[in-house]
Formats: sequence, structure tokens, C-alpha cells
Amino acid sequence: MNDEDMNLDPSDPNLNAAAAKIQASFRGHKVRKELKKTADEIDLPTPKEESFPTPEDVDLNDPDVQKAATTIQASFRGYMVRKQVKDGSNSPTSDNPGS
Repeated sequence: MNDEDMNLDPSDPNLNAAAAKIQASFRGHKVRKELKKTADEIDLPTPKEESFPTPEDVDLNDPDVQKAATTIQASFRGYMVRKQVKDGSNSPTSDNPGS
């Protein structure tokens, strides 16, 4: 160590911020290490990518899937209408050819 390292001002805000960041990082490391140890002890299953359905696995004729798609579409259309009203735009959309 040289003399410059020993002449640190404890009231320096940058020094305090750096020290707090180092301490927070170390505390986070300790907590993650402890959580991993605990998870290993109780043998928690780890999530696998195979647990999520791929697009090929989804049955588009399933009534629940169709209901979910309809709900999402209705929510999006409502969002678009509210956005148009907010913006003051009354232009017809491609969904409403008769307007």
C-alpha cells in the first residue's frame, strides 16, 4: 500500500457510495449463497424449458385456448379504442371497414 491509499476522507460522499455498493453486493452474494445451500438441502426441483408448451403443442381448436385468444383480442381492441379517443383520432381502422 502506498501513502495515497491511506489518505482517504471518510466524509467523501463518493467514497461512502462506493462502500455502500460494495457492502450491498457482498450481502446479496451471501444471501444468494445461503438460498442455494437451502435449496440444495431440501432438493427443490429446478424449472426446465420443456415445462413450457411450444407453439406446436398448443391445440388451436381447444375451447379454452379460443376463449383466451378472444379475451386478449378484446382487451387489445379496447386499448386501441381508448388510445384513439385519448388522441382525438376518429379515423376508421382496418377492423371496421364499414366506418
